[in-house]
Formats: sequence, structure tokens, C-alpha cells
Amino acid sequence: MKWSLRIGRFLGIDVFLHFTFLIFLAVIWYFTQGSLATLAFFIAAFTCVVLHEYGHALAARRYGIPTRDITLLPIGGVARLERMPADPKQELVVAIAGPAVNLVIAALLYGVCLVFGINPMVEADHFLHGRADFVITLMWWNLVMIVFNMLPAFPMDGGRVLRALLAMKLEYARATRVAATVGRGMALLFAYYAIFHSGSPMLIVIAFFVWMGAGEEAAAADQKALLSGVRVRDAMLVDFRRAAPEETAGTMAQLILQGWQTDFPVVFEDRIIGLVTRRDVIAGLNAGHDSTVHSFMRQEVPVCSPQEPLEGVLDRMREADLPLMPVVQDGRLVGLVTPENTVEFILIRRALAVRV
Repeated sequence: MKWSLRIGRFLGIDVFLHFTFLIFLAVIWYFTQGSLATLAFFIAAFTCVVLHEYGHALAARRYGIPTRDITLLPIGGVARLERMPADPKQELVVAIAGPAVNLVIAALLYGVCLVFGINPMVEADHFLHGRADFVITLMWWNLVMIVFNMLPAFPMDGGRVLRALLAMKLEYARATRVAATVGRGMALLFAYYAIFHSGSPMLIVIAFFVWMGAGEEAAAADQKALLSGVRVRDAMLVDFRRAAPEETAGTMAQLILQGWQTDFPVVFEDRIIGLVTRRDVIAGLNAGHDSTVHSFMRQEVPVCSPQEPLEGVLDRMREADLPLMPVVQDGRLVGLVTPENTVEFILIRRALAVRV
């Protein structure tokens, strides 16, 4: 994620701190007049958020799904999984793993309270008024996180739990649409309560994110359904411009300005030897107008075959952060997979499905 500071790598996963989180801590510091206790609580609370995200990441790793990174934001944490499990039972495990971590933390803190002779249930009203002991407050914070995250609305964990349960009986896309509808209903309730009762701007922000998250999940599931069974050959681009290794940066810049293409496979004797993106061309221009493609192209570019499932190729493109994937058959370049052409394929296929 852009504008993030890497704070470490734990259990093979990079953890980042978004710069807005630093601003958030500065605001907390200002409004609490430099209270170290309050600042320490927020740091401890967001440490619990990171552990929550590690719960998701490690559960996904169990099913062979890696996590790109974890980023800490003022509104919570984000664990970027390469993909969600296709099996609803596995998705259910991954979804509840995060809240399960918070439950374990809350139980440990409850045990600490009992060791010191404190009954956190009796002192619960103190938490609601911000006067509770540090340990009690942190325990209740984790319990609140569980309740909030288990609300049946995307992008919270409860939305994924609901979708996984529905997907055990329904087709995946339909299960997602039902879960998204429930989530959007909750978003409307949040907004109604915020506008006509509490007046809380934070609740309005939450309602907005829930509404948008539900829409994004439904769109992603719809795309997944439309790509089911589709092979690369069905949606690959076959009319495109190739670049030769001896062409110059100036020539490539003119091609970008004069045509629709901004990324080019580099071909020698009909065989793919590299890839040149718009960013590469700009770097080549900075090195010299006459610098050749061979000097600034990307080498060892992954390729796919026309028979591969399109959805898997798109996942590989995202993992490698590539703007296109060359399609090779018998060693020859025969096409390209691009996000733009894939979107057009989806739109046409959706229109044909509606017409039928």
C-alpha cells in the first residue's frame, strides 16, 4: 500500500504502518494533552488489531494461501491475502480466525484481572465512561472488536462468515449477493441511526464503507462467476503492437502517444524475450532518447498458454504486478491477457447472458 512505512517482518509477513496512522496518533496525543497512558492504550489496542489480522493470515496459510502484507490504518488493519479460499468451509475458518484471536486475548486479560482480584464484569460501566483500569479497558476493547467484526456485513468478518455459510447451500455468486444485500441493509440502519439519533460522524463513515464493501464483494463474485470455465484463448488480445529489442525509447514514446497501447511485449524472431511498460519507456528516455529497448526492458516475464483458466492467469498477473501476460504456444507469442480486454470480455458476456 502506498504511503506506508515498513515496521517489520514477522512470521514471513511484512507489516506496514500507513502514514495516516501516525497522524491519528498525533491527534490523540494533542487532544489528550500528551497523556502517555492514553497513547499507550491506543498502541496496545492496535497491536491487538495486528494480531487479529495475523489470525486471518495464518489461517489462510494453512490452506496454502499466502498473505502479501498487513497494513495498519486508523480504521483498523488490512491483511492482503492473495485470494480467498474457494471452499466455503475454508473461508469460514479464515474469517473467524481473526475474531478468535481477540477472544483469546480477552480471555487472557480476564485471567489477569482475576489474578489481581479485579472483577471486570463489575467494572464494565467504568469502561463505558473511560475510567477503567488499563487491562480491563483493553479486555473490553477486544470484546467490542469481536462484536463489531462479526456483524453480518462486508467488509467485516461477519459478512464473510455469512457468505461462507450461505455458500454451503447456494451457488457462490448468489450467496455473495445475499450477504451483500444484508450488509447494505445494515449500512442503511447505521446511517439512519447516525443521522436521526446519535449524530455520530464516525457511524456515517462506517455506513459508507459497509455500503461500498458490500458492492465490491458482489461485483467480485459476479466477475468470478462470469469467468468460470473461461480459458485464456477465449479472452486474449490478438491484435496488438510488438516491440523489437533494437527499437529506441523515442520510438516507443511515439507509439504510446499515437496509439492505444502503453505496454508492449518485446519479441525477437516471434519469441517473447521481455516486456516494456510506459514506466520503462520513461526511464529509457531519461537515460537517453536513443537508448534501445533491450537496455531497459523487463526480462524473464512470466507467460501463459491459451488453454489455461483465465481467472488463474489474472491472479498471477496481480501477484507479479504485471500490466499484461504474454500468451505463448509452441514457443511463439500468440496473444496477450490484459485487464482492459478482460473487462470488455466480462461486459460482453454479461450483456449476452442478460439477452439470453
